[in-house]
Amino acid sequence: MLKYIVMDMDGTLLNSQNQIPPKTKELLIEYQKEGVQLILASGRSFHRLMPIAQELQMFDYGGYFIEIDGIGYYDLKKDEHIVLKSMDTAYIKELVETLISLDCEVQVCQEQTIYAHIPNRLISIKEKLRKEQNVADDFPWTSGPWDYLFDMRKAYQNIYYFDDINEISGESLKVQVMDCEEKIEEVFSKMKPFSSQFEFFRTSHRQIEILPYGYSKGMTLKYIMDKNNAQRDEVIAFGDGENDVSLFAQVDHSIAMGQARDYVKKQARFVTKSNDEEGIYYALKKG
Repeated sequence: MLKYIVMDMDGTLLNSQNQIPPKTKELLIEYQKEGVQLILASGRSFHRLMPIAQELQMFDYGGYFIEIDGIGYYDLKKDEHIVLKSMDTAYIKELVETLISLDCEVQVCQEQTIYAHIPNRLISIKEKLRKEQNVADDFPWTSGPWDYLFDMRKAYQNIYYFDDINEISGESLKVQVMDCEEKIEEVFSKMKPFSSQFEFFRTSHRQIEILPYGYSKGMTLKYIMDKNNAQRDEVIAFGDGENDVSLFAQVDHSIAMGQARDYVKKQARFVTKSNDEEGIYYALKKG
């Protein structure tokens, strides 16, 4: 019997317009009515997952968030929010300084705050885009997983810009690099010296997400499954990025989205249509 449907957000549940496709939404609500719970597994924070849960009516049926790639989780039924691991500035200092030296955009993410380092080589690109897009003066300078400008204010109440790691205070949940595809590949290739301290995931062609070693979406999914006596064959997991492969390892029914990279597809039991083609709906109906 199916107990959980686990879904990544960007590139999986959400299409390229950042929306849940209509047939997928209707079907997921029907599954919940039949007793199946949903688990939203994302690099997004707890706060950014709330509107999606409301749209899917999850507050009526329960379920979970796996947030920030497994650093924390939220039990909707119990209204319980747990952070499993955080990092102080000393822990991330060498990593962040190395990333800055590689001349890439670095973002240090906390519960309500993001610290962003933006290298000089990106300023002119962002200035040009700001003029072309006619954005307000207070629009953030931060990049997103798809472009050089992305409004982080829905996820983080505070956005600060830094050049020195010592300007960061408080506990951080993850570090991420947002940049062009060529820079992402360069940075990723130079992270081996940190492989015993951190986990590195290329979650899109423009993004690397960095977590403390041993933490992942899959680890937290296993924790939730063990807690609720859910077996591997009672869970379906959908994803499109490297950080979703750890989900696939915990279940028998793993499904990669059609637009996922070959590495991700090879780790899944089945490949469905893309996120712009109702891929989740197609896989659930076919199954």
